[in-house]
Amino acid sequence: MRMGARRRATLREVAVRAGVSIGTASGVFTSNPSVSDQARDAVLAAAAEIGYHPRRRPFQALANGITTIGLLARAEHYVGPANPFYGPVLYGAQSAIAELGLSLVVETLHDRELNANHTPLVVQRRQAQGLLLAGPIDPDYIAMLLSAGTPCVVIDHRAEELPVDCVRADDHQGGYLATRHLIDLGHRDPPPAIITGPATSYSVMTRLKGYRHALSEAGLNVDPRYVRAGRLTAESGREAMAALLDLPVPPTAVFCGNDNTALGAIDLLRDRGVAVPRDFSVIGYDDIAMAAHSVPGLTTIAVDKELLGMQAVWNLVERLRLPRMGVRDTRIGVHLVRRNSTGPRTAA
Repeated sequence: MRMGARRRATLREVAVRAGVSIGTASGVFTSNPSVSDQARDAVLAAAAEIGYHPRRRPFQALANGITTIGLLARAEHYVGPANPFYGPVLYGAQSAIAELGLSLVVETLHDRELNANHTPLVVQRRQAQGLLLAGPIDPDYIAMLLSAGTPCVVIDHRAEELPVDCVRADDHQGGYLATRHLIDLGHRDPPPAIITGPATSYSVMTRLKGYRHALSEAGLNVDPRYVRAGRLTAESGREAMAALLDLPVPPTAVFCGNDNTALGAIDLLRDRGVAVPRDFSVIGYDDIAMAAHSVPGLTTIAVDKELLGMQAVWNLVERLRLPRMGVRDTRIGVHLVRRNSTGPRTAA
């Protein structure tokens, strides 16, 4: 930086000052109609206060002829009542792509197509210079895309055996923070339970490692009876919670692999007449919009979902500019959001 030159204000600083997510702040400057008037006014006021001016970069200014980015996601990963996590992720990616002046091609992946013999249309037709891959996708499928010479960035997943960039939440730290919170509230004997998700989900399995780490650090053993597999749905949260309550010595707290699971667990506890958090504590993961409005409000681990999508775009553009750079595993920080679904363990 030249002596005396002022540092350029950043979009993140605008978002912090306005009290909104970075994705919402970006949406103001890309004219996204879903941004509320209240948020728009707050962002514009914050930008004026710190002298932020969005940097408009048309695609002609980007190196290597970058004009279009493709996004591949399974059908269940698009926004909808059953999946409130990936909607903000995809919105964040779209916001970053628009701010760079690029085009986006979206293609849905169906289970029958997720094999090394099926090349997505966006690759067959050479419609995009690089791809974003949302969520868990079979490593053989990713390997096929890489062998076709298509630069990729994986979002909310990691393919450890492949030379592919990924952007994910710091799920080990998140699992640790969630479990540590329950332990600190006195849920030690028996230890907190956990309801996980599919073994194919790298992020969920990493949260399980964080859970084990917190128990070990506190001198507590992992009891297999308190580790329950789920499907990351409210229905499976109900099923796993019922199984935990039916144990000879049921737990007094549970860490759920995502917020949907936690909301299902709370629903089952309500049906069984178990008061939350007086008699039982529940913590979720992701901090979806519904978490703040459930009854009681759901304590959870917050993931900046929009930033996941935006960071993936930025990393993919850098990969396209510098194809020989080393593989990057980018982790986004997480934090505990304490609401009313967790509380101190009461005497039996």
